Amino acid sequence: MKVRIVCYEDPQAWILGKFALKLEEECLKLGVDISVGQKNDPEADINHHIIYLDYISVASSIDTLMITHVDSVGKTRMLKQQLEHAGMGICMSEETVLKLQDLGVPPEKLCYVNPAHDNIMAPRKTVLGISSKIHSDGRKKGEELLKIADAISPLIFKFKIMGQGWDKIINQLREKSFEVEYFSQFDYQEYLKFIPSLDYFFYLSHDEGSMGFLDALACGVETIVTPQGYHLDATDGISYAVNDTSDVINTLQSIQNKRLKLMQAVQQWTWKDYAQKHIDIWMQLKQPNTKISNRYTDGVNSINLSNSTSVYTKLSQQVAMFKSSVFFFFYPFSYKSIFNGFYFKKIIKRLIN
Repeated sequence: MKVRIVCYEDPQAWILGKFALKLEEECLKLGVDISVGQKNDPEADINHHIIYLDYISVASSIDTLMITHVDSVGKTRMLKQQLEHAGMGICMSEETVLKLQDLGVPPEKLCYVNPAHDNIMAPRKTVLGISSKIHSDGRKKGEELLKIADAISPLIFKFKIMGQGWDKIINQLREKSFEVEYFSQFDYQEYLKFIPSLDYFFYLSHDEGSMGFLDALACGVETIVTPQGYHLDATDGISYAVNDTSDVINTLQSIQNKRLKLMQAVQQWTWKDYAQKHIDIWMQLKQPNTKISNRYTDGVNSINLSNSTSVYTKLSQQVAMFKSSVFFFFYPFSYKSIFNGFYFKKIIKRLIN
């Protein structure tokens, strides 16, 4: 398959050029004969246009259009005319597909591919802070930290500790691949920087309370501490109350899972995925009688997307449209209120049809 990416702006200039160059780079790795230029290639199987605004139909190939920023009646009308000739409009989100369908763009001419990230961002580790020293009677429960470490990920958490006697435990934490920043002696000037740098102040002992708890709250650091002593007297000061090691593990795993969920939300939004989704769409257009299947929700699986919504969602949309139409009544020159207004929607449809 031969593909030309028609990028109407200088590919080195700004974000649309990045889309073009990244798509080319990853498609080449996947074995596609692809190039970037500012004009159609009449010998290409696919001409992919970034973006739709400058597209003029050429009947020599299958055309696909990158669609974004359809923010006026004129652009919507133009897009409908373009898609009479182009094979597919590729939006950046499901919402845009459904909105364009609602405005009369044929669903079989629309799909979406979510944008991509560079897959080089590393998560900043959540910092757990301890500001106490180890005692021979075990009152600070330092050994429990090793059990806790076995239940959480060193990719998500790191430790900052200030206080004497932690050397052995810290060595074992580092053997478990945890990053540990350690201050073996109390230094007040360092302490003033230490507490505000934490994400969570941690204290597992039951000896009426930690003075570090007060300082953590004073600078807005969340706390994972035992509900006892003067900890209880600080109204709303305990972010997570823990009584034992099991409580701590459950708390940290909950925090960890929230972060992992955020990271997983765009796990398949890499440039490689972005390229594969486009390849699948192009193959489907070239071979319309062959069903292309993959693991993605977007891409080829979003062609001819159903515009069904729940009764609750439709009602919510109608309420929002009604509000917009009321706004239009008082501010008649607001285009946005026309575009969204419940009572003027049919008028807009007539304008763009």
